[in-house]
Amino acid sequence: MQSPLRRLTTASASLLLATLLALLGNTLTQHGIARQGLAQWSAWRVGQSPWSWNLRQPRDLVAGRAFGAGRLVAARDGLAVVFTGGAVQLGLRVARPIPLHDVPMLRLDFAHSLALPAAIIIRSRLSSEACEAAASPLPEGAGTQWVDLALLHWRCHGMRSSLPQRAAMLRLRIVGPRGARLVIRRVALQPTVHLAPGPPTGLAHWRKAQTPGRIPVVELPAGWSSRLLDERDAVWRVDPAAVVLPAMTRPHAVAKHPAWRCNALAIAACILLMLFGWPRRDPGRGALLLQALACLFPVILIALGVGNSGKPDLWSGLLVALALGYALLIGSRAPPGLGPWRWLAPWREWWLPMLPVALLLGLWLQDGVRSLGLGELLRYLPWALLQQYLLLVFVARRIDTVLPGRAPAVLACATLFALAHAPNTALMLLAFTGGLWWTWWFLQRRALLPVVIAHALAGAILQAITSNSGWLRSLAIGARYLGKTG
Repeated sequence: MQSPLRRLTTASASLLLATLLALLGNTLTQHGIARQGLAQWSAWRVGQSPWSWNLRQPRDLVAGRAFGAGRLVAARDGLAVVFTGGAVQLGLRVARPIPLHDVPMLRLDFAHSLALPAAIIIRSRLSSEACEAAASPLPEGAGTQWVDLALLHWRCHGMRSSLPQRAAMLRLRIVGPRGARLVIRRVALQPTVHLAPGPPTGLAHWRKAQTPGRIPVVELPAGWSSRLLDERDAVWRVDPAAVVLPAMTRPHAVAKHPAWRCNALAIAACILLMLFGWPRRDPGRGALLLQALACLFPVILIALGVGNSGKPDLWSGLLVALALGYALLIGSRAPPGLGPWRWLAPWREWWLPMLPVALLLGLWLQDGVRSLGLGELLRYLPWALLQQYLLLVFVARRIDTVLPGRAPAVLACATLFALAHAPNTALMLLAFTGGLWWTWWFLQRRALLPVVIAHALAGAILQAITSNSGWLRSLAIGARYLGKTG
């Protein structure tokens, strides 16, 4: 039994760590919003726009495939479309509505093209009827084609129409014979005249007065991370072209660095850390701590934004494979001092790890926006198993062996678990709370499956609570939590 003083110390440390995690999540969110805003400010400043698509892999398009009579193939110099005879639609990923009257010039860059008929398809809202307009045929060979969307003859609802004000969906429709092949490098929307960013203005002032002919630069007031994202989205609902920056962020041009360099450095750092922690005959405390950190380090890097911002990619997949592979390899050579673990516990002991689930269930009954489904639970179960295996079986047992007392090990594991959910502040705090409870129970009972089931149930319930306007926006982590990049 802990003394009252130790209990007070543990509770104080938990509150301090929760506060620091909340501050970290808010700081990372502000940094992410600033990075997005400065990139958009830099694009407007040189006469471009945030709406551009570099096409290299099928996943760069909606659904990762071509709709209709064709298929997508990754090419050395772009994304190849191979026709099977007929029309193909290519859906461009639109994270937020496009203000077409600000950026009516569509640019198509081809590495290889044929003189094929093309058309543009637009939906103002995802639920609205599509508008379509025929464009001039594509150019022969490599080159660039410009299409002024405002000059096309649009048909909406079967009637002649002008260019829609906004686009929530944008597709290219191309018709080609069987065996035809074209390679698209890049698609971009640009203004016809230079739209310079205006001076930064506060959110309240921007709502009252907007300067025509200039791209507004809106400064958000300080606040909770989910509130910052809510206010950013509210600005974009009024003016999707607006540049949104956190308070005290000075607009300045930012250089684009190839993402693969940062990702490759992250992979190299993980491998180096894993090599330093590689097991020896008699590993000391330092080696066990290095092993624990090396196992979760790849997952934390994903949460901090390594990998693709919009979807799972090769880099994030490599990081997950590194973490799991390292845990399995080192786990097979675990020193005897770690103690055994098991899958199951007696049924009468399952109620303790299920307590957080009961609390979340009560929260869902009060604030739930979706119904609970078995499918969501089954989809989340493998991810819960991976997380808890890495955290409890691999990391917690090592930290518990190294650190004096049970409380420091529980606090350390819960903190690492929360960091793996950055920068989603609300989710970080939930993960910290759940990590405290589940790590304590596992180190007492050494049974994994009850925690995995509890984690999967908690994830399914939280998914039913998430709302873009609520305290828990989503269960996304990393750059995906920020969303709406273009």
